[in-house]
Amino acid sequence: MTAQIIQIRDDSVPIAVDMRQTIVWIDAQEARIMRVDKGVHHESTIRAADTRHASKVPNGNEGTAGDSNPFFQQVARALDAADEILVVGPCATKEEFVKYMHKNDHAIDPRILGVETVAQLDDEALAGFAKLYFTVGGPRRNGN
Repeated sequence: MTAQIIQIRDDSVPIAVDMRQTIVWIDAQEARIMRVDKGVHHESTIRAADTRHASKVPNGNEGTAGDSNPFFQQVARALDAADEILVVGPCATKEEFVKYMHKNDHAIDPRILGVETVAQLDDEALAGFAKLYFTVGGPRRNGN
């Protein structure tokens, strides 16, 4: 389901450019990164470190030490090549991740097209979500 956009070169010759579309299924324990291309293909899984014993120490006047989230940083680096991103998951971690991207990674933040609450889904169900968000008629592309 790789989308193509048309890019115009300086000599006004249109060329097709493949869009790399990615779904991130994320919860507090792990993030699964999946590429969308005629279906959903698992690329990687990033596991969160055990943070039950980590204390949040004030970091000057800038909130807590939790503002620098190694788990979210690793997920962000796995998304560097993505052109369009859909973030899904069963809990608030997905919203925390998107807020973190908005605050800390301005290159990835605008590429996030949607955030949806979903349970653990199989590849077919994830492909359905991808179809909604990554097609020309998808919700974000229509301004909804």
